[in-house]
Amino acid sequence: MNSIVSLNGDWELLFDTEDMGIINRWYATYPSGTQKIQVPSVWEKYFDKVSLSQDAAYYFKHFTVDAKQVPKRIFLRFERISMHAVFWLNGKYLGSHFGAYTPCILDLSKAIKPGEDNVLCVRVANMGSANSRIDFGRESKEGADDRFVRPSEMPVGLPWTEYPFGGIYGNVDLILGGAAFISGVQLEPDLDEERVAVDVSFNNPRGFSTRLRILMRNPQGEVSELVKDVKLEKENASSRFIFKIRNLNKDKNFWTIEKPNLYTIELQLEGKAKTKQTPEHSFSVVKNFAFRKFDCIKGDFYLNDSIIKIQGVSYTQHWSEGGLWTSDKAKLRKDLEAIKKAGFNTIRSNGAPLTDAALDICDEIGLLVMQEFPIHTMRSTPRGLEAVYKLIEELVTEQKHHPCIVSWILGSENCPLVLENGNKLLNAVDGYDKCRPVISNLNCVYLSNEEEFHKDTGKLMGVTNEKILLYASHRMHLRMSPNAALTDFLAHYCDKNSIVEDEVNIPDTTLGNSQFQDEYENFVEETNGKILVTLKNHALLPASPTDIKGSRSIKNNKAIKQTFKQLEAFIDNRDLSIWKSLEAFNADAHRLALQSKLTQINAIQSNPLVSGFMLDQWADFGADFCGLVDENRKTKGFDSFMKAATTPTRLLITGFEPISAPQTEISFQLALLNQARLEDIEIEISIVDKSGKTVSSDKHKAKGQTSLTPLGTFTVVAPKAPGDYKLVLTLSSLGSVVSTTNENLLVLEDSDVQSAMSQVCFLDNNAETTADALAALAGPEKIIFTASLSSWNDVVLNKIVELTRDGGKTLFLSDLNPEDLETFNSSHHFTQTIESHFTTGANGLSVHYLVNGSELLPEFAGHQILDDLASSVIPSISLTELPNAQVLARSVTIANGELKTGVDLQIVPFGNGRLVFNQLNLFEGLETNPLADRVFTKLVQMLTK
Repeated sequence: MNSIVSLNGDWELLFDTEDMGIINRWYATYPSGTQKIQVPSVWEKYFDKVSLSQDAAYYFKHFTVDAKQVPKRIFLRFERISMHAVFWLNGKYLGSHFGAYTPCILDLSKAIKPGEDNVLCVRVANMGSANSRIDFGRESKEGADDRFVRPSEMPVGLPWTEYPFGGIYGNVDLILGGAAFISGVQLEPDLDEERVAVDVSFNNPRGFSTRLRILMRNPQGEVSELVKDVKLEKENASSRFIFKIRNLNKDKNFWTIEKPNLYTIELQLEGKAKTKQTPEHSFSVVKNFAFRKFDCIKGDFYLNDSIIKIQGVSYTQHWSEGGLWTSDKAKLRKDLEAIKKAGFNTIRSNGAPLTDAALDICDEIGLLVMQEFPIHTMRSTPRGLEAVYKLIEELVTEQKHHPCIVSWILGSENCPLVLENGNKLLNAVDGYDKCRPVISNLNCVYLSNEEEFHKDTGKLMGVTNEKILLYASHRMHLRMSPNAALTDFLAHYCDKNSIVEDEVNIPDTTLGNSQFQDEYENFVEETNGKILVTLKNHALLPASPTDIKGSRSIKNNKAIKQTFKQLEAFIDNRDLSIWKSLEAFNADAHRLALQSKLTQINAIQSNPLVSGFMLDQWADFGADFCGLVDENRKTKGFDSFMKAATTPTRLLITGFEPISAPQTEISFQLALLNQARLEDIEIEISIVDKSGKTVSSDKHKAKGQTSLTPLGTFTVVAPKAPGDYKLVLTLSSLGSVVSTTNENLLVLEDSDVQSAMSQVCFLDNNAETTADALAALAGPEKIIFTASLSSWNDVVLNKIVELTRDGGKTLFLSDLNPEDLETFNSSHHFTQTIESHFTTGANGLSVHYLVNGSELLPEFAGHQILDDLASSVIPSISLTELPNAQVLARSVTIANGELKTGVDLQIVPFGNGRLVFNQLNLFEGLETNPLADRVFTKLVQMLTK
């Protein structure tokens, strides 16, 4: 007989909270007090109340095998178990398995009782937190001291560390085989040679003769059949077969993103005939495969010998029910198809490998997968390294037939295990699969707007050269509403020529930290080849709190509801908030965050050194609202943003300043993202007013040459009349419109900034020494301006305080950084203490706004939300409101589930004078930015009247 019997369904389970199972031999005695549980599932999802101490459980399953049809070979296959399992059948030990992501197969032949009741017992061990330990049940041998192992030294994966889960959560099958059957198939398609190599492993006795039946279906649905006589001389033999595919290149039956052409191969062993007409066949092994090539050469990714720009998203196969992976394939397909429909061409299996079910879907829909091993923050220990080697062998051999997998990723970052064993691990993967590049990590450089910067060594095992090379993949947590300077910097990021020619400056001191500023030139010199960039999403709140289910979701559920309660309380506070409802706040927050992220994506993709981008992440996780959909995969309504970000052929604009004075020239750079490989293109640049009327328009012809073609600098003239406009960029080819890009443009009237500046002592510009500073302070100006409080010595600081507190002048403190705040708080001259927090929105949400009744509203042309039309004024740090302050601009920030309000511009009494705290990061643009001129002029008028 040859059959597969599913053991899914009802099982019995008993938690072992007091470690009694081994001592009392539950595996042989079948204890009372068990509960029913469905397999596959994880116990957090199935039981409402599971404490973190319940990290070991015994599963029991009764089954029978017909005594009249006793199979010659009988095995048990567990698809996935988390984290460690020990198996017994009828009290006899079968073996053990560690790891939540690979299958386990057990031989039952010596323990099975045909025709009788068989009791299968599985001890499953998990742990409730990353600081806990996995209990293996017993030592491997007496005195080995290896019963327990810490999660930090084992490949448990990022999803598990975020949300520990335990149980038998994959299918369980009883394999009843005849004298011989196929135990494994590995495929190696070769596009150049137009053939596929098929390695077949058999479970067979020595000297076994049989017939191998092979069926193959091509993408057109045509089926061919081949029968081979084989003699398996050795026990459990293996054989290689080579099959030529006729007209493969002629018919272009390649696997591509647009046309994922799949082949299917089915193999059977023919057994003894029941009758002459109906021979018995062993159960079939069916696998899909395809012909395609993928490599990473000098950082560029090539699919079928053509450069492809990665436009991806990090994907974790989580669902809200317990925060665990779902077994519902319909939901899984719907989720993955939504990613493809959104325009993304790649997913990264964030911190742990995707299942075969998920990979099958990606094969079918044409979605590239960067398959990541669960090597996350691992310590380097012999035991952990052994587990990783075994995982690599099992996972790669099981999954390498999937054409959607285009690279293997050792991990998210250079953990100690990768740092100490990186080359060995790269070679280990390459030993099982030489057709895909292997990357050591995807976060070897980390850069944020909150003074964080670090770099490690990234490595790549390529396909073409078969050598280990240096490789750079960068992760960026960047501010919301980036200004023209930041987009220009991103477009030239890591460009050696821009440093030599002194073209690009790092836009502000909060991009990275002083180390990044000081080491940038050396850092760029060390960056080899192209770079893959991961951009952190800004927080994108759903319309209402996400309903997360499962016992270990209670903490997250409370945190989510608490976040929304904080926000609703803020909105209800009319002294702080300008919004009437949560819906109104969300509309502004979403618009700001999405426009900001799209601007960053365009800037990154216009950089010739960038091979692609990954957005992080597809779905929310608990109280992290950075997903494009919520944790239950309900849409947040960002379809238009995703389409704009992933259109493979479009114009990319950088260095565009969205604020201008009437009839001034506006310059910006354009590049053509050219996946369609257009050659002759036409660019129409128009300015359109609020009613949709075209104010001006100009057309340019250009040539598209490569996947990314820099088009140069373009200039338009701002309209005569102040107001809100749009810059519209239309890309056409052969008379048809390919894509359209819009940018907001605000035209503001000029102000008399020169008169305002004449009333201000700009201390930073006029003083290099103490004597210079004192001389400048002796002037008649009523306002003292400094953006570097911490740079002044006590002599200068004493004079500043004297002129302000006693002399009645105004001290204008602009763009205070942490060093300035420390100077202010530690000085005996100032009685106030200022607290602060970052408001970049780089890893959360920050909205900056003018308060109701602010005297600055007319200067912003009525724009109360400081969005992309006022991107240059978005601060990096907001301050607390000081007593008796006149507040003109505020901020609200949500990060790590906590809401904070801050003040961006306030005027505070100080003795006979006043202090102005300005965090609007604006006034470096004086005389070049009309908004800066208008705001500065208005403030001077307010402070001198």
